[in-house]
Amino acid sequence: MKPVTMKSLLLTICVLTMMKTNAQDQFRVLLFTQHDDWHYNTIPVAVQAFEEMAVENQFKFDWTQRPDDLIESLLEYDVVIFMNANANFLTTKHMDALKAFMKRGGGFVGIHGTADGENDNAWFDGLVGAKFVNHPKLQAAIVKVVNHDFPATWHLPNKWLRSDEWYNFENMNLDKLTILMTVDEASYDFTAGYDDIPLKGMGTKHPISWYQEYDGGRSFYTALGHKPESFKDKNFLNHIFGAIYWASK
Repeated sequence: MKPVTMKSLLLTICVLTMMKTNAQDQFRVLLFTQHDDWHYNTIPVAVQAFEEMAVENQFKFDWTQRPDDLIESLLEYDVVIFMNANANFLTTKHMDALKAFMKRGGGFVGIHGTADGENDNAWFDGLVGAKFVNHPKLQAAIVKVVNHDFPATWHLPNKWLRSDEWYNFENMNLDKLTILMTVDEASYDFTAGYDDIPLKGMGTKHPISWYQEYDGGRSFYTALGHKPESFKDKNFLNHIFGAIYWASK
C-alpha cells in the first residue's frame, strides 16, 4: 500500500502544480517603463501593484526597462504595457519589433505619459491614438464614463471624481477610436498652466481613455495614472486590468 500511496501523492502534487502553472499563465504581460524626471517615483509602486494584480488574477507578469527586451522577447507575451514610456528611446529596430508584435495580434496598453513623446512617429502616435500637447496643473476633476460596455469601465460610476494631470491631445482620429471616458472641463481650470500663458482645453468632448483595433492587434490608452497613489486605487487598477484582459484576447 505504501508505494501506491506515495505514487498517488506524487501524482496529485504533479497535477495540482500543472493546474497552478496553467492558471498562472492564462496570458502573459510585459510591463515596459522608462525613467524620467516626472514619474520615476511611480515605477516601484506600479510594479508592486502589477505583481499583486498578476497573483490575484493569475497571469504571468514581467517588468523591464531595457528597450532591447522588445526585440529579444516581446513575441513571448500577449500584452505589452507602456507605462510613461514612449517612442523617445526606441530605435528603428525596437519599433520594428513592436510592429511585428502588433501584426501578430498582440495587445498594447498605454498609460499616461506614453502619449507624451518628443519624437515624431506617426505609427506609434497612431498606436497610442493621440499625441500629447500639454496639461494644466494637477487638479481634481470629474471624469465622465461615456461607454460602460467595456472591461476597463464596467465597474466605474457614471461620474468619477479624481485628481490627475488632464492631458490635452492632438492628432486624434476619432473615426477609429472608441472613446471610453472624457473629462469635464467645467470641473477644473483647464487654463492653469505652469507660466502666465493660459492653456486651451479641448472643449465639451475631451477624451482621456479609448480603445481601437490597430495594425492587426488591439490597443488601449488611458491618460490617467500620473501619481503613485493611482496604483493604490482599486478603481484605477481595475480600469487597467480590464484593459489588459481585453487586449489579451
